[in-house]
Amino acid sequence: MAERPAPEVGSVSSRKLLIHSLASLIDQALLSGLNFALGLVLIRLATKESYGVYSQLYVAGIFASTVIEALITGPLTTIAPGRSPDERARLATLLLRFQWQLSIGLALAFGAGSAFVADLTGIDAHPLLLGIAFAVYLFANAQREYHRSISFIEARPRRVLHTDIAYALAAAIGVGILLLVGYLTVPAIFLVMGLANIVGMWRSTDHGYARQAHEPASFRAAVAEVMQRGRWALPGALVAWATNYSYLYIAAAMLGVAAAADLNASRLLLMPISLSVLAWSRVARPMVSRLSAARDWKHLDHLAWASVAGIEIVTVLYVVVLWLALPWLQAHVLGVKYHGLEPMVLAWGGYFAINAARWIGSSWLTSNDQYRLLLVSGVACLIVMLISASVFIPLYGAWGAILALIIVEVFDLLLIWAVFLPMLRRKNT
Repeated sequence: MAERPAPEVGSVSSRKLLIHSLASLIDQALLSGLNFALGLVLIRLATKESYGVYSQLYVAGIFASTVIEALITGPLTTIAPGRSPDERARLATLLLRFQWQLSIGLALAFGAGSAFVADLTGIDAHPLLLGIAFAVYLFANAQREYHRSISFIEARPRRVLHTDIAYALAAAIGVGILLLVGYLTVPAIFLVMGLANIVGMWRSTDHGYARQAHEPASFRAAVAEVMQRGRWALPGALVAWATNYSYLYIAAAMLGVAAAADLNASRLLLMPISLSVLAWSRVARPMVSRLSAARDWKHLDHLAWASVAGIEIVTVLYVVVLWLALPWLQAHVLGVKYHGLEPMVLAWGGYFAINAARWIGSSWLTSNDQYRLLLVSGVACLIVMLISASVFIPLYGAWGAILALIIVEVFDLLLIWAVFLPMLRRKNT
């Protein structure tokens, strides 16, 4: 039986959020497991330089995804829940064209940029092959993410799960082939991931959209509608990316690629927490938009505190289990190249516990179209990040990078929950 979209109901129950969040959590657990396994393979079998290069390119890929999320899928997630099913389908179809244009441009720019940097720095990767593979990965990943976003908007988490199962299987088979032939290089990995995204995307392209022609006037109107929000969302998103990930490039510049590898290897073990938060936000944001539009503050408050409590419980339990498993992981998985990461992993656990609560507040602001406040928050956090990193990385090395991130998250948490959200409530009351 085909999965049906969720009915348009004015009041959104916590039970529905729980069911959809569970399906989304399973989906994100699958993606987390795939990225986790790939990271461990690289940690175990690749050199620190190769893993450091892969980490920095992967973060650059997050940058490209951030641009598309800010300009298209983020505003669409805010706008679409208030539209009828036909209007949503029409808007999604028109914006798919914009998605192709933007993702092609980003893929070409980042592919050329990665090839240039590879040639300039002389890293152990063929520049042309690296540029092509990275461009393929960025473009294919952008398409799969767009169709996943549409499925979340339509409240079809099972369709998303089918998409990502196909993607994960294709990626696992591709990486397995690379291991068998002994060709586990950074360009080969990104090419395999790009092709796997294409396989996954085939599972999610049938959303029942109206196959209308792309009338220029309708297309321009759809783009203008999302850009009205995107022009404020993009600067804030880019600033947030710089706040969250610039530490990797700063550490590599100050301490070397090996330090970046240590930071990413220790953070990798905590990846399931961040993906669980992302799973929650994918499902909750359309619901928050509906509740905010209805001024249903009681259910919004209940949803907020239940979400924070649930995610923090998951975070604490995961960190405890991981801490107990670290001796075995150090001996059998991480190896001598990454000896002594245990304290760093615990520090990352504290960071993610704060980050989870902060992320929920940021999602509330996004769902209420408060992109200007997010931009203010992002700029303030970037300033705090640059000051903290410039002070603590020279003093404490890789530890200083994590400390700087924790300081930023505490600052942003207080700013959003103690200042912005109460101000937004007073304004809308």
